[in-house]
Amino acid sequence: MVDLIKRLNLEKLSGEGGYFRFLHSFGNNAGSIYYLITKDSFSSLHMLDEDELWFFLEGGECKQILLSPNGEIEERTLDKNNRESLVPKGYYQATKLRSGEYALFSTVMSPKYRDEIYHSPSDDLLERYPFLKEYLN
Repeated sequence: MVDLIKRLNLEKLSGEGGYFRFLHSFGNNAGSIYYLITKDSFSSLHMLDEDELWFFLEGGECKQILLSPNGEIEERTLDKNNRESLVPKGYYQATKLRSGEYALFSTVMSPKYRDEIYHSPSDDLLERYPFLKEYLN
């Protein structure tokens, strides 16, 4: 895994967890990244103000959990048989490994990611859904 981080020139992603590298800007201010999660560094629970499209590239099976604005919970599997997931804006999301040492993704957003669109969960949200605490780094 260290070799993969070096080969892809990935950096730690503060706040959310995992490792990333910005890849491209294209179209109407869209952007894409590589995103790597490990057993110890996963995608911590957060919400974005824009849609995010995930593409599974390689590695172990992952569980992605989504919490809609009206409180519906959905679990998705991301792996070699389930390679894409669209997370709508305004949904809380977190992604963790179920098996293996790592999982490598590419994600795409339009417009591309900006720090001000990232939101950590409130204490109130975690009180209403206490099981979500296990999805925090």
